[in-house]
Amino acid sequence: MYEDNSESNTNSLGSSLTESPPNEPNPNTHGELTEGRSVRGRRAPSWMADYETGERLFEDDNLNAMMVTENDPVLFEEAVWSKKWREAMSAEIEAIGRNQTWELTVLPKGVKPIGVKWVFKTKLNENGDVEKFKVRLVAKGYAQRHGIDYTEVFAPVARFDTIRMILAMAAQSSWEVFQLDVKSAFLHGELKEEVFVQQPEGFTKKGEEEKVYRLRKALYGLKQAPRAWYSRIEAYFTREGFEKCPNEHTLFTKSKEGKILLVSLYVDDLIFTGNDKIMFDEFKKSMMLEFDMFDLGKMKHFLGVEVKQCADGIFICQK
Repeated sequence: MYEDNSESNTNSLGSSLTESPPNEPNPNTHGELTEGRSVRGRRAPSWMADYETGERLFEDDNLNAMMVTENDPVLFEEAVWSKKWREAMSAEIEAIGRNQTWELTVLPKGVKPIGVKWVFKTKLNENGDVEKFKVRLVAKGYAQRHGIDYTEVFAPVARFDTIRMILAMAAQSSWEVFQLDVKSAFLHGELKEEVFVQQPEGFTKKGEEEKVYRLRKALYGLKQAPRAWYSRIEAYFTREGFEKCPNEHTLFTKSKEGKILLVSLYVDDLIFTGNDKIMFDEFKKSMMLEFDMFDLGKMKHFLGVEVKQCADGIFICQK
């Protein structure tokens, strides 16, 4: 007859794992004697006294954030059972349709379509709380062939030194720094090449399953998607009277009668600052007419850096 000894087995295993092996120093002890010699405790050097090393962060909060992100589905079959992910997928398809990214067509002879897949990601804010459930329809760009369905792929992004310089200028001049986020930025990039993709899982047109989508604009995952998006927004800045910095191609400036507006672009995130509120409002209004955007207000969290703006200045940290 089978006997359940799981409790006793668990206890014996648990005790053996928690106890330190014989003849080895216990890492939790400091300055204790082990086999005739002292185990020296580790102490941070004096020059690190003003630094936050992260050892005192709330471990439970970090653990909860890790558990949330690790539970993100990998396959469409996993996500389709969750209402939140179904709604996020529908929102992505609506954004693609609203942007006129593609058109359903018959696949030309001799052309092989590129596959697509769903990518699921739980987005957290600077406090580690769930901000939104984000879904992207991503093209399998590894199947593309150079000279056939893509050519140039390079697109510049802002250097962190540039971001620090802008923050330093804003702090010295008592300016406020604001942040905008472009929704589905790569969908705005216009393609010059002919690219065909398969219909996505869960959103196949009934009666037209054999057809494919011809892309007018870029999808995430295409090799030329960053380049197409940068060309699109660069053309917008030029049309609006901005000047591009010759040494930093993601820094744009606009000046008029002693008033100045600085804009720095990092893919689909951008920050801006200056000395005139009217220019701020005009810029935001113009951007929101041109692109689908989030107005994030004052800059708080950018490229993994937490930013605090107050009357005493601007403080940045990466706790």
